[in-house]
Amino acid sequence: MKISKLFSWLAVVFLVLTPLSFAAESDVDRLLNLLVEKKVVTTEDAATFRADLAIKKQEEKETQSSFNITAAKAIKLSGYTQLRFRQSKDAKNAFDIRRARLDLKGDITERFDYRTQLEFGGTSGPFLLDATVGYKLNPCIKLTGGQFKIPFSQENLTSSPKLETINRSQVVEALVARGADVIGNQNGRDIGVQASGSFLPNKAKSGYLFDYAVAVVNGSGINKADTNDQKDFVGRLVYHPTKDWSVGGNIYQGRYTLTSAPTQRNDRDRAGFEFAYLHDPISLKGEFIEGHDGSTNKSGWYLQAGYFVISKKLQLVYKFDTYDANTKLANNEKEVHTFGANWYFNKWAFFQLNYELKEEAGTEIINNGFTGQFTLQF
Repeated sequence: MKISKLFSWLAVVFLVLTPLSFAAESDVDRLLNLLVEKKVVTTEDAATFRADLAIKKQEEKETQSSFNITAAKAIKLSGYTQLRFRQSKDAKNAFDIRRARLDLKGDITERFDYRTQLEFGGTSGPFLLDATVGYKLNPCIKLTGGQFKIPFSQENLTSSPKLETINRSQVVEALVARGADVIGNQNGRDIGVQASGSFLPNKAKSGYLFDYAVAVVNGSGINKADTNDQKDFVGRLVYHPTKDWSVGGNIYQGRYTLTSAPTQRNDRDRAGFEFAYLHDPISLKGEFIEGHDGSTNKSGWYLQAGYFVISKKLQLVYKFDTYDANTKLANNEKEVHTFGANWYFNKWAFFQLNYELKEEAGTEIINNGFTGQFTLQF
């Protein structure tokens, strides 16, 4: 009798933990009540099993990486918030919500997908960051239309929560449609169409030798119509000789028109070179970008190194960043030395602390300072 009861109990556990693990809790309760009524298990055993099952489900919720949303089609909902504190001699010490983003993605069919990303942080109020529709023509070609990051510069294309320093380099901010660009801060984005993908399989690294992207965009930035009748061209090619190394080149050719001079069209061209070496616990990255806006030539570059002194937890980072906003002028370069430490609580949350030592070739400006930033993702 004891052997029969033990066998029945093991059978119940097996059935409930496999196919019935996806059933409603009421179904499990009815099954347990029936087994208690038939005296297959005792009331105490049933209560113990319910408690163990509740603990198991809670553990699964804590470790799962995605959650279901009720919708006509499956939706991937993600986002992040970044709380920042800045302290420097040339500005007030203050907290701010640097970014608060909500990102929705999904597949309509095997070939069609979409993305919509909104920004709620910063000082400019809520606005649309990304709005795209994609079509996968084949494994090597994907067509994308809408508003997206222009395919130029590895640092521009790196999502903010993936950056190893709090701020992007000066040259990327100035020449890739960000804070110091002549067309204003466009968060590195524009409106247009793009073809992208990978080609030539690399068996050694189970990937591809080359990634590419070409785009035709307005050249005016996010949420804006074109200001002239010429479209801008963007091209990017990245070579992966090994699993850890990547080397790439970028090109941008276009024109811009300022609202203060609507009839004047100015060239806005850029060219860049980049490399990256990523092999845990080491990361090495660098870029050189040059360009011209009208008659003004600009250039800059950065080198960055990171090392995890505690695996997956504590990373130390150093970055040297130099930029010349007008190469025709003497003593015009600005250099930034960034000393950083990143602490990763888990894959969802991390804290960054940076000290920026800034040096000007001309008149010195007292603007060194600390920045701390906490990022929470979901």
